[in-house]
Amino acid sequence: MARWKLGVLLFFLLGLALLALARFYFSGRILPGVAVAGRPVGGMDLGRARKVITELAAEVENRQVSLRLGEQVLASTPGALGLEVDVEATLARAYALGRQGPLVKRLVLLSARKRRVEPVTHLDQQRLQAGLERLGGAWRREPADARIEIGAGGQPRLVPAVTGWQVDAAILKSRLEEATTGQTIDIPLNRLEPRLTTAELAARRITRQVASFTTLFDPAEADRTHNIRLAAGTLDGLWLPPGGEFSFNRTVGPRTPDRGYRDALVVEEGNFVPGTGGGVCQVSSTLYNVALLAGLTITERQPHGLPITYVPPGRDATVAYGLIDLKFRNDTPYWYLLKTGVEVGKLTMAFYAPDEAPRAEVTSQVLETIPPLEEIEWEPDWPPGRVELKREGKPGFRTQVIRIIYQDDKKGQPEVVSRDLYPPQPRIIRKGGQGG
Repeated sequence: MARWKLGVLLFFLLGLALLALARFYFSGRILPGVAVAGRPVGGMDLGRARKVITELAAEVENRQVSLRLGEQVLASTPGALGLEVDVEATLARAYALGRQGPLVKRLVLLSARKRRVEPVTHLDQQRLQAGLERLGGAWRREPADARIEIGAGGQPRLVPAVTGWQVDAAILKSRLEEATTGQTIDIPLNRLEPRLTTAELAARRITRQVASFTTLFDPAEADRTHNIRLAAGTLDGLWLPPGGEFSFNRTVGPRTPDRGYRDALVVEEGNFVPGTGGGVCQVSSTLYNVALLAGLTITERQPHGLPITYVPPGRDATVAYGLIDLKFRNDTPYWYLLKTGVEVGKLTMAFYAPDEAPRAEVTSQVLETIPPLEEIEWEPDWPPGRVELKREGKPGFRTQVIRIIYQDDKKGQPEVVSRDLYPPQPRIIRKGGQGG
C-alpha cells in the first residue's frame, strides 16, 4: 500500500515538473499537439497561430451552404448568415490549453498526443434575420389564440388557433459551424403553442348571444366619445369563467391622462363638472345592463347622484377608480364572452354563452317623482327687482328595478335588483338686493 501511494506521489511530482518545463520551454507559444478544428497550431508562437486561425475563420465563414425552410431554399454562406469566428478568443483558448484548469486535467492533456480546440463563434442575430427574410421567413412567428368572431346576424364563429415558431439559434449556430461546402441546412424551429387552443375554446361552447344592450351618446363631444371608445375597447373580448367575478376598475384600470383618457363632463356631488375620463360611466352603465340581462349576479354597484338619461331609470352604474366599482359574478356553470362595439353615437355590448345559459327580463319602475325646490341667491350689488334664472330645476326620483331570470325557458321568481333615490336638482334664481 505504501509503495502504491509512493508511486502516485512520484507521478504527480513528475507531472508537475513536466508542466513547469513545458510552460518554460513553450513560453509565448502554444503547447505541442494542440489543433484548432483539426488545424495544427502546437508549438507555434501567437503570431503564426493567429494566421492559421484567421485562415480557418475565412474558410468556415465563406463555405457555400444552403438554408431550407419548408420548400424554400436560400444559397448563402455561414458568414452572410451571421456566423463569426472570434479569432482572438479562439487563439486565447488554444494558448490556455494545458496551462489552466485542474491539475489532473492538465496532466491528462499533457500526456495526450492530440489536443483539439473548437473555435469560438458568435451568431449575429440581425444578419441571420436578414437572411431569413430573404428566404421569405422570419426569426419568430407569434402563435395566435383561438378566438370567437361574430358573423352576420350576431352568430358566433370559432376561428382556430395558429401555432407559432421560433428559430432555435443555438442548434442553427451548431449546424452552421459543422456544415461542409454544398450542404443544405434545415432551419431548426421551436414550436410556440397558443395560450388558448382550438380544443379549449370549443369546450367553452359559445353558441349564441344571450344578452345585448345599447346606449346612445353625442358623437360631437369628441373627448367624451374618445373615452368611451378607449374604455369599451379594454372590455372587448373579456372572458368570464364559471364562478369568476368581474371588477370594472381592475379590468379597465385607472382613467388617467398617461393612459390616454381626456377631460370631459363627469358627475360630481350632483353636478356635471369637467373631469378626466368623462364618459366612462356610460361604459360601466351599459355593461351593468347587459350583465343584468345575461342573468349574472351583481355584487357591487352604485348609482349616480342624479338621474342619467342614457339608461332607463335606476339602471345606471357609476365608477371611480379606487373608490367606486362595478362588480358581478358568474354563478352559472357556463363560460361568458363579452363583445363591445362603438359606432357613430352608439355603444353596444353583448354577452355570448352556450345555448343552455340563462336569460333575463329587466323592468324599471319609478316609484315616486320628487319635484325640485326653488333656491334664491341674493346679489347685493344688483338693483332691486333684477331677477335671473341661474339654473332650471330637475325632478328627482325613487326607482326600483325588477329582474326575472329564465332558465331552460322556465320563469323564475321576480327579484328586486335595486331601489335608488335620485335627489332633485333645485331651481336656482338670482335676485338683486339683500334678501329677507
